[in-house]
Amino acid sequence: MRTIEHMSEALAGPQVGGVEDLTASGLLALARDQKATEERAAAGLLETAARWADLHPPESIHDAASFTVSGWEHEEPIAGEGAPLVAEFCVAELGGVLGMSSTAAKKLIGHALELRHRLPRLWAQVHAGQVPAWRARAVAETTIHCSPALTRKAAGFVDAQVAAVAGRVGPAQLDRLVAEAIKCYDLAEVDPSQDPEDGHLHVDPRHVTVDTEDVHYAGTMRVEGELDIADALDLDRALAQGAAERKALGSTESLDVRRAQALGELARTQTALDLHSQGADVTKAEDGLPVAREVVVHAHVDAGFSGDATVFGPTGRLE
Repeated sequence: MRTIEHMSEALAGPQVGGVEDLTASGLLALARDQKATEERAAAGLLETAARWADLHPPESIHDAASFTVSGWEHEEPIAGEGAPLVAEFCVAELGGVLGMSSTAAKKLIGHALELRHRLPRLWAQVHAGQVPAWRARAVAETTIHCSPALTRKAAGFVDAQVAAVAGRVGPAQLDRLVAEAIKCYDLAEVDPSQDPEDGHLHVDPRHVTVDTEDVHYAGTMRVEGELDIADALDLDRALAQGAAERKALGSTESLDVRRAQALGELARTQTALDLHSQGADVTKAEDGLPVAREVVVHAHVDAGFSGDATVFGPTGRLE
C-alpha cells in the first residue's frame, strides 16, 4: 500500500502547460491523466482521514462522533462494528480545512475507517488504483448504515463479493448482497408472513431522511427517501400538479424549484384525518402524539401602564 508521502510525490507530477496547443487526442490523454490524478488524490484523502481518526480517539472528556438524524430513535455510528471510534471535536477541524460541513467530514472519516477495518479488500483495491474512491465509499455508506447492523464477518462477506468484481456493483446489486449477508449470518428475525421457500432476500429500503445538520448557504436542506411504488407515483403526480398550478399563477421559477415548493406546501396541508385530539400543550396532543405543525408568531407592540392596567399601542411589528 502506498504511503501518504508517496502519494504526495505522485500527485506533484509534471506541470501541465499550453493546453490550448493540444490536439483532440492530446486533450483526451490529458483528461485521462487528470482523472487518474483526481482518483489518486481521493484515495490519499481517505488514508489521511483514517490517520486523522487514529490521532483522535475519544476519551472520558470527549464523546465519540456519531450521526443524529431527525426522526431516528438512536444515534448512528460513523463506522460499523470493529472500526475504531473517533472524538467528536476533531471532525469539525478536519471539515474546516477541507471546506466541508461537519456532517460531510464525519462521512469521510467514517467511510475511511469502514473501508480500512471492515472492507479491507476494497480498501486495498482503492489504493492500488483498481477501484475509484467514490465507488468504494458508496459501498461503505451502505454497510455502515445497514439495518440490522452488519457484524464484522457479515461486512467481510460483502467486501469479498464486491472486491471480486472490482467494486462494479449498482445499488440494487449491493442491496441484494447486504440482504444475503444478513440472511447468512442470521442477523435478522425471520418474518413469519414471508414464505421461506420463495428465496426472496429482503431489506426494507423505505425511509425519508431530512438532513437537518447540513444547511446549504442558500437556506436549503437535503431531503432523501425511498417509498412504495404507489406512494412514489402519487407524490410525483402531486408535485407535478403543484408545480403546474404555481406556473399558472404566474411563477417564473424553474420546474425543479416549483416542485420543491409544492412539496413544502404538502407538508403544510392537512391531507389525512386528524386521528388524535388536541391537548392544552400546543406541541403535544393528549394521547402523546405530536401535533402536525407548530407555528409560533412573535409580535412586538409598544405598551405602557395606566394604573394597574396594561395599555398596548395601536401598531407593532412581526419578526
